[in-house]
Amino acid sequence: MKNIIYILLTLLLSSCFYEAVYNFDKEDLAWMEPYDKRDTIIFASEEGMDTMIVDNKTLHDDHNVLFVPDEGTSVYNANGHIQNVVFHNKAHFECELMIVKKNEKVMELYLLFKERALMFVDKHELQMTTIVVDGVEYDDAIIVDDSNSQPLHNALYYCDYFIWSKSKGLLEYKYRNGEVYTFYKKLQYKRKD
Repeated sequence: MKNIIYILLTLLLSSCFYEAVYNFDKEDLAWMEPYDKRDTIIFASEEGMDTMIVDNKTLHDDHNVLFVPDEGTSVYNANGHIQNVVFHNKAHFECELMIVKKNEKVMELYLLFKERALMFVDKHELQMTTIVVDGVEYDDAIIVDDSNSQPLHNALYYCDYFIWSKSKGLLEYKYRNGEVYTFYKKLQYKRKD
């Protein structure tokens, strides 16, 4: 009888713990640093200005996780998400970044801007490039265009390209009508205490 109780107790306890836990390292977390919730970012062109507001920012990277919550998986994958809303004239649309730690070596990245998305890719496979935007050089930029992405839903409303920097966030984008908008300034949300 004692053996049955030990077996049942062992099965019960082993099913309550994660089999694997994958947390972000410092390099992974750098993708989340450019924006905080409620920041406002201004982009300028010859035609006018666009405003981007950081609508939501979440990070799930618990280093003290032990027990499996009721989520149907025995693996803990750290993840982060930044959701922005861009206002252009009278229209608005989403701009997103999402990262997921898949295992010790692989972090997947998802970037979306105006119906053009760079879907999940291993960060080590990204084609990072050095680019100069408005006189500032960035050596951690990704150009998301026809070479590595495609429009998601409506081909009438996607952008031609956008440039994302790991350290700065969205740098520049081009609408299908030829208008190019470039990062102008960031207004950080100051909390009133």
